[in-house]
Amino acid sequence: MPLAHVTRTGNISLPKEWREALGIEPNSSVVIHRSEHKITIEPLRKERFQTILKGLDEEISRKKISFSKEEALKDDFYD
Repeated sequence: MPLAHVTRTGNISLPKEWREALGIEPNSSVVIHRSEHKITIEPLRKERFQTILKGLDEEISRKKISFSKEEALKDDFYD
């Protein structure tokens, strides 16, 4: 089992073979999950990203959260 190093800023290097097998390309995004004492990393696929955004939209609607475009830009909601 390969060991990974965590830098001071929290960066983790994944073995090249794993990245290639999972299709994780340089500068791509991944989804991370934490449960108890375990962290799972998976590639962010377009379908998964859309599911995440839908979930966020539903939570925003359910909690009746509102913010202006200026607030969103100020808080880095948009790239």
